[in-house]
Amino acid sequence: MSTSGATAQDSTWKAKEQSQEAHYIHQREQAQLEAIRLERADKVVRNKASEEKHTMDKDFEGGFGGQEDLEDRYATTSGEH
Repeated sequence: MSTSGATAQDSTWKAKEQSQEAHYIHQREQAQLEAIRLERADKVVRNKASEEKHTMDKDFEGGFGGQEDLEDRYATTSGEH
């Protein structure tokens, strides 16, 4: 009988190996979950930043960002209305 076959049949060794494998798998899963959490948090921060950056795009109904008021003022001073 070979020693490798005896080692594979040893229940203590087998339990230790399975425990180490489970621990390794758990560590990898935790690392993947942390990466997903960080990626999601980064997306949330970027979305909030882009919403804050573009608030003026949604505040007015149209026109040239306030310049239409200047055009009306100059039109009325020259008598063209």
